[in-house]
Amino acid sequence: MWFSNIQRFRYLLGSLKYLSCRRLLNGILLLFSFFYSRLTKKPRIMGSPWAMSVEPSGQCNLQCPECPVGAGVLTRKAGMLTLPLFEKMLDDAGPQLLALNLYFQGEPMLNRGIGDIIAMAQQRNIYTSMSTNGHYLSPENCALLIKGGLSKLIVSVDGISRRSYSRYRKGGDLNKVKQGISNFLEQRRALGRRSPIISIQFLVFEHNEHEIEELTQWCRNVRVDLLELKSAQFYDFGNNEVSPPTIARYSRYTMEDGQWVMKGKSYNHCFKQWGSAVMSWDGRIAPCCYDKDLDFSPGSIRVSPLKEIWQNQSLMQFRRQVLKDKAAIAMCRNCPEGRKLII
Repeated sequence: MWFSNIQRFRYLLGSLKYLSCRRLLNGILLLFSFFYSRLTKKPRIMGSPWAMSVEPSGQCNLQCPECPVGAGVLTRKAGMLTLPLFEKMLDDAGPQLLALNLYFQGEPMLNRGIGDIIAMAQQRNIYTSMSTNGHYLSPENCALLIKGGLSKLIVSVDGISRRSYSRYRKGGDLNKVKQGISNFLEQRRALGRRSPIISIQFLVFEHNEHEIEELTQWCRNVRVDLLELKSAQFYDFGNNEVSPPTIARYSRYTMEDGQWVMKGKSYNHCFKQWGSAVMSWDGRIAPCCYDKDLDFSPGSIRVSPLKEIWQNQSLMQFRRQVLKDKAAIAMCRNCPEGRKLII
């Protein structure tokens, strides 16, 4: 939900600066590869990833029960992305890379080099977004993000009252997050900037769905740009501390035989496997953001160039399985991607 049509228009217009003939051609090749693979049931890739999700930090300051990091169930080690490794990823991806998401697992702002990471992406004219829990948005850090050239800042606010917020964001401080949002807006005004836009992300649960109207009004009052109401993802390790919302349009699950089941039929396709990839803080590649523990990692850019990994047998075999029987992959059964028949 945009709170200003003028700001929305400016954002869309400003996003055009990230396009180039090379990036457009790369996108066309990826789309052709995807549809060709769907028709032939044989994976083929022409082009390089148009988007990457990169993990600045594998650590977090909160203990959210449905997050693998917060729940402490990841088996891989946590650490911080270094600038040289990030630069290698950018070099490997090449000028075709259009968009960069600076989040996977963990809290990005824990990485002290996050400003340099953003600035390096901006130097290559890459659209860059970052998602944060909002606890480190001091005036100084906000100025760093703005001056670095971040395109979009996403701040998680999963409750407008302290009681509902702390139900999921365990260890969090709602007042500190609200102050951080104010700091960002003040710094953006002081610097005379219109970007990055700031989006409030609200994970809708049963315990906070009654606060949607109040949250919307709060967002209007403080003059954020965008409010995104997002359906929450659930795992077995969550111990039922939170539940899906009762409002159907905000839930990705239905109850069947006493269990939560993903809505809709899962079709054997997923454009993410043809258009983007994920990199952990230590350089390992994952096919998508649902591979939290890197169980399907096809390799590391410390060992092989990204373009080589993008085409290697391991990742091609994963794509082959997606085309053949995606539901056989456990993590895909809990993903909303590819639940519409587009061919």
